[in-house]
Amino acid sequence: MARAVNPTDETIIKLLQEQGLIRSEAEARLKKEVYRLQPNEIAKVKNYAQHFGINAKEKLIDEILDLRREALMKRCRHNKEHTSLSLK
Repeated sequence: MARAVNPTDETIIKLLQEQGLIRSEAEARLKKEVYRLQPNEIAKVKNYAQHFGINAKEKLIDEILDLRREALMKRCRHNKEHTSLSLK
């Protein structure tokens, strides 16, 4: 069974591919910059779950991932705009 892919992830992968990365490189960058939590973030999420429950934990993780996706997409679009401007 394949995992569900977030539509924003696909958009980010396409933007990264337009910048010259191959799909596997784009997926690796997405995994590194969006999905990999730092140890201090993991501790915060665990603490949050302890106080507010598993549903709140999942909601917090989703919010963190959404914020990271937005930030990465903005950086990709910003890079794309500056690359296209420098080519003119």
